[in-house]
Amino acid sequence: MQSATPAPQEPTLAQKQAQLAENLAKVDRAQARRHAKAAPRPPSKAVTLEDHILEATDDILPVSAGLQSFLTLLDLQSDTIPQGIGLHALLLPLKQQLDESANRLQALV
Repeated sequence: MQSATPAPQEPTLAQKQAQLAENLAKVDRAQARRHAKAAPRPPSKAVTLEDHILEATDDILPVSAGLQSFLTLLDLQSDTIPQGIGLHALLLPLKQQLDESANRLQALV
């Protein structure tokens, strides 16, 4: 007798490409915020904690998006490069930690 529980589905190529596009859009938004700021100001007490949190988040998001893009490429090449599976297993927890940190920082704002 076969199990009635469906097997979890792997993301399709289209889903992976959509995720890649979403990650690139996040990086673009972070860079746009950074470029929209005026020339760097000298450190002063007028800078709020919220500004520091936003800057830290802007620093984390591109790294997370880059890691996600790399993980997606490893997924796409996992059939041809077996070492990619191990590398993926090492990098995925790091990306998850970055995402959790960014989410916690954004929740503070």
